[in-house]
Amino acid sequence: MALKRNLLCVKAKENLDIGHLLLYKPYKNILTNFKKLCIDIDAKGFDPVAKVYDGLLSVPPDIKEYYESLLGVSSYYQHSQGGRGKYIEKKIASTFETCSLDIKLSKIPLWLEHPSLHKKQGIFTQEGLSSDEKEVLRTIEWDWLGKKDVSTDVGSIIDRKTMVLMELKNRVDSGGTAGRREIWTSEKFGIYLDCLKNNDKLYRKNNRDYSLSELLNNFGINTLELYIGVLFDKSDKPATIQSDKINGFYSSSKEGFTYLIDIVKKSPNIKVINDDNKNLQMEFELTNSEMKVIVGALYGDDITQKLFRKPFPVSDLLLLKYDDIWLSQLMTIDERAILLKYKNNFSKTFIDLLDRDHNLRTMFNDLIKYECNEAELNKIVNYLIDKYSSDFSENLLPAGKDKIIYLADVVQVICSADA
Repeated sequence: MALKRNLLCVKAKENLDIGHLLLYKPYKNILTNFKKLCIDIDAKGFDPVAKVYDGLLSVPPDIKEYYESLLGVSSYYQHSQGGRGKYIEKKIASTFETCSLDIKLSKIPLWLEHPSLHKKQGIFTQEGLSSDEKEVLRTIEWDWLGKKDVSTDVGSIIDRKTMVLMELKNRVDSGGTAGRREIWTSEKFGIYLDCLKNNDKLYRKNNRDYSLSELLNNFGINTLELYIGVLFDKSDKPATIQSDKINGFYSSSKEGFTYLIDIVKKSPNIKVINDDNKNLQMEFELTNSEMKVIVGALYGDDITQKLFRKPFPVSDLLLLKYDDIWLSQLMTIDERAILLKYKNNFSKTFIDLLDRDHNLRTMFNDLIKYECNEAELNKIVNYLIDKYSSDFSENLLPAGKDKIIYLADVVQVICSADA
């Protein structure tokens, strides 16, 4: 019996929610290219220098094709970064209605006036916007007067009164010591602090200039919260301040925090309300406005608590677990190795049979139509074994693999690429 895999890319795209769509497009692109590597012997080549450097000219003959396949498939995958870089930010933003991502200081008026459009642009990029939405972006009435822009990963508006901005680190050891310090200093939070304490005019609309605090007050916001958020520890559990101290860059964060609070205490326009150097938290008020500002470090579930103002385990951000990538990558390594050796493999055989057998095409269409369910999968695999078993010869089967299970995996990966 065929082994049914849990594949995302066999699902109908129009029925997927945003969280799944974030993975769907990059996964589909990878699967499509893996399919090409399985059936086109010229899809990946190595220049003479690469052959020498990578050892292709000295590898033992009995593993030459497998080693070349391993290099080709893995190098393609490692260079295929699309969708990976901003995934966690997009997942967070898609989880809560008033949350958005890539919050630029210069674009805060756009975010406040058109929150849905700002969010859509962040998640789907400019390509995902309609012509009317692009026109709104081009004709925004707010002018940017600032000299130094800065962006944070995600942000949320709470009850129309509080703006939360957060710079994220995936793990306690992400970013290095310098990267952690810079968030607190002149690269990130320090820019906001300078704008607030100096009351710099950053925006203009209808011939009226606004500082950051004036802009926020104009939209009814009286609290600004700035956080660095560390999501996970090294074991992929929610991070804690203790795990950051043991395995991360807490000391670098503390250096940056100490630098920032020293500037705050020296400013005549700021009144410090709370200063917790140990837990990296401070709260202060601006004497030139009614704005309250909170700056600090958050770990694990406290990140989503602050962004959403309700409990949401950060581990739930990782619940979308599918077999598309690991299955297709391992299968493609085997299939390409066999292709290089025999000029044929299960994938090429199956695709050739689709061209020659209308009944098989109908079954394959049903497999796609019903999202690769177990009944349709068994039906098509049994048909292939009963009618074309000799075409899927033993020399095309990787060592140690069960023929039915392996054939089912090949069919499912091709189904995922073509669906």
